[in-house]
Amino acid sequence: MSATTPIAWLQLIHRKARLLVTITGVTFAVMLMFIQLGFRDGLFEDAVTFHKKLQADLVLLHRDTELFFEMKEFPRRYLYNISSVDGIASVNPFYFSTVNFKNPKTFVKTPIAICAFTPDKPVFKIPEINQQTEAIKAANTVLFDRLSRPEFGPIVENLEKHGEVITEVSNRQTKIGGLFSLGGGVMSANGAIITSDLNFSEIVNHPLEKVHMGVIQLQPGVDPQSLIKKVSKDLPRDVKLMTLEDFMQLEKDTVAQSTPIGFIFNMGTVIGCAFGGIIVYQILYTQISDSLVIYATFKAIGYANSYMVKVVLQQAVLMSLIGYVPGFAFCIYLYSFVQDATRLPMFMTITRGVLVMVLTIIMCSIAGMLAMSKLRSADPAELFG
Repeated sequence: MSATTPIAWLQLIHRKARLLVTITGVTFAVMLMFIQLGFRDGLFEDAVTFHKKLQADLVLLHRDTELFFEMKEFPRRYLYNISSVDGIASVNPFYFSTVNFKNPKTFVKTPIAICAFTPDKPVFKIPEINQQTEAIKAANTVLFDRLSRPEFGPIVENLEKHGEVITEVSNRQTKIGGLFSLGGGVMSANGAIITSDLNFSEIVNHPLEKVHMGVIQLQPGVDPQSLIKKVSKDLPRDVKLMTLEDFMQLEKDTVAQSTPIGFIFNMGTVIGCAFGGIIVYQILYTQISDSLVIYATFKAIGYANSYMVKVVLQQAVLMSLIGYVPGFAFCIYLYSFVQDATRLPMFMTITRGVLVMVLTIIMCSIAGMLAMSKLRSADPAELFG
């Protein structure tokens, strides 16, 4: 430990009330940064809720598709054309749309996402769905996401009590034949139902020869990028082949560019950092002013300016670390609370934790360097003259 550290620590704890104000200010700034970054990343992760549940290595999409909820259709025959390519294990059609769902209690109609696939060729990696493929083979039967928002009515309670629920989907009498858990929140969907391709065609009045996505699984050991490069040159111009991970990244990038989400929350992070920096600057500046005689004494007995600079910077770093710890701890609880209340995927990551710590240290260090302008002007001759 540096010889200046004890001095920095002693000055920091000399006035307990001032130290408490400093910790409170830095902690609030840390919390604000964590909250802004948490909401930003949570919204981006929420946008790919459906993607992450697909059992896919590659996806075939219309060339103009950039968002899952705005997938454009293309001919189903394109799937047959690539199904025989070496290295591809399966190519399955996927259908998606948004329809009106009638609350069986209030009769209010609310938009809900509807997904469909061929029951004998499941595309989700959700056991509940794959175990109920026989149910959705029945006419006008769907599965309901138990994590859907409450505005769709007491579907889960009624289904568990009576064994079935009859309502209307897209003005068509429909049976809720089972439940599954998918989720999704602000950026994805308030609710979801899943059914067979045949039921989807009837409910949405959509031809089966027009699909919204091809869900592709590869044989073990096949390199996705190499296969994409080999197949893409023979694909029709109106479709594109990419990995599921690339589709997820495309979704996040499109949301970031087409909405103000990234800018708003990044700006909130900057404001939080500036807020904390101002508080630390004021505290350090006041502390240096009160201790000017002490610093002048150090100068008079031969200590260089660099020694005092180290003392102040160490105080700034200590402030950042002391304020960071309670802010970090509180935000872990806050993330859990928000996730339970909104289903927004907010969780603490190592990357975000390190980023906020670095920003906090930089914030406090800059404030310390600005506060040292008072220290540099201290002249022993003037103070003791």
